[in-house]
Amino acid sequence: MTEHNRRLQPWRYVHEVARQLSLHGHQVTIVSDGQDYLPSEELLHGVRVLRVASVRNFHWKPNRQLQSVVQQIRPDHILWNVGLTSFLHQQLWLGDDMPVVGVFTSPIYTSRDMSRLGLGRITSGYRLSAVHLAGAFLPRTMLRRSLSGGRLKQLVVQTSATRQSLLQGGLLGKSITLIPPGVDPAWQAAGHDVACEMRAVLGYKAADHVVLYFGSPAPLRGLHTLLRALKIARQEDPSLKLVILNRRRADELLREDADLRRLLSDTEISTYVNVVSGFLDEEHLVRNVAACDIVALPFELVPSDAPLSLLEAQALGKPVVTTNLVCLPELVAHGPHYLATPSSDNSLARELVRAARDLSTQSGNARVSSKQDLPWAQTRSWEQVGEEWMHFIDSL
Repeated sequence: MTEHNRRLQPWRYVHEVARQLSLHGHQVTIVSDGQDYLPSEELLHGVRVLRVASVRNFHWKPNRQLQSVVQQIRPDHILWNVGLTSFLHQQLWLGDDMPVVGVFTSPIYTSRDMSRLGLGRITSGYRLSAVHLAGAFLPRTMLRRSLSGGRLKQLVVQTSATRQSLLQGGLLGKSITLIPPGVDPAWQAAGHDVACEMRAVLGYKAADHVVLYFGSPAPLRGLHTLLRALKIARQEDPSLKLVILNRRRADELLREDADLRRLLSDTEISTYVNVVSGFLDEEHLVRNVAACDIVALPFELVPSDAPLSLLEAQALGKPVVTTNLVCLPELVAHGPHYLATPSSDNSLARELVRAARDLSTQSGNARVSSKQDLPWAQTRSWEQVGEEWMHFIDSL
């Protein structure tokens, strides 16, 4: 848990739950790893963070430091960030009088899902895929034993898709509580003037259909497929342009990924692609997203459940092009959305053309219109999430 990753999932959900419970009068401490290179204690946006060498508590090797820190805090409840592989190696128990709630933040993949990616993609994107590959082949009986054995009092999940996958593993419905995430006020505050101003700064005309990709450029996030798909889509709709908000430095982006370097150096592609590199603060990120017409986030593997980028895009009133993978259809269901087959250039190209065509048929300049007439764009706030967590904690 650091300032750098606090805005990303799953850290954002964990931090925001802690912050909201603190605002409701609870005394909350986050225990994180990172003691070797970060302060052992700090206040991170209103939440006390204690750091230890590791938060792993292996079945075969108890974590004495973690146990000691928790004993000193003596909490009434422990919220433990878990995924499927946690049940492979973690001893989720720290004392008889300390009930543990699992905050389950990992999407659940099947062996078929992972096979679809192919060995090459899994290997090249091992940093994202390794834990999900292990989880896909983890016997579900281990998960059932962990919950029924009293180690976890309940599980909390962020999406119905993940809850359903867990239920199919044989867990009781009453043991799984759904509390979806929210978005920051900045995503609902950006208006027509902000969008028009930033669109002019980026140099786009009203007739352009500007597609935006923002987030990590890692291959399994779908950027490579998007570049190839847009090249196909422009054969039918040459008004399509692309803005990439790249979280990395430009030199780092091109140095580490030869395939992406080749795509971006293609003279045909480079004429309609604009890459903005660096970690933008929230205000500048919102302005850039607001200026575009369509948000394309064609995940091939979702690293953490409930990626907030889809919710943030819809909070700005943007149609979203994504893939029919795990929780993604659920997250975009309340607004205009287009679902492509993961890793398919042609399928993604068709959905991009559809999205642009639908925008063209709308009256007025729909790309930078006010959100007042878009009730689906009114997304959940983190304050609402906090209220639900308060009721949940009170019910334990």
